[in-house]
Amino acid sequence: MKNPQEFIELTERMQKLFQDRDNSYTLCVVIGEIECALLRFLHKINRPLRMREIAKMYEISNAKVTRVLNKLVQMGFVERYHSENDRRSWFARITDEGSKMAENTKYKLSKFQEEVLELIPEEEIDKTYDYLKLFVDAYEKIITDSSE
Repeated sequence: MKNPQEFIELTERMQKLFQDRDNSYTLCVVIGEIECALLRFLHKINRPLRMREIAKMYEISNAKVTRVLNKLVQMGFVERYHSENDRRSWFARITDEGSKMAENTKYKLSKFQEEVLELIPEEEIDKTYDYLKLFVDAYEKIITDSSE
């Protein structure tokens, strides 16, 4: 039989995984869907883009692109810089931190769940679910009972 310390360590690991996942999910809620979509797009293409190219692709005004990018720049997810050839032209490029956040946004959450399930042998999935549910239900009951 496992001792309580082993359960504590396991639940702490699980809690950290879910916390990381939830932080990424809430990023899109906090910064907005268009900002999140742009962040994922810049991550996917992995090259600097002219701001007017972004406006054209998303069919939004240059002013809207500026507002969206200002928010992403302020958060450290994107950087902007002048074109070397045309000082009136600006480029946007995703930062390392922005790439990290883009990889973990809602866009990938369902894929993560699928990948996790693929690592569990098919004949063990129902049993794993039942045991996890039993554990979560017990955990929830203790927390609920202790708060009353």
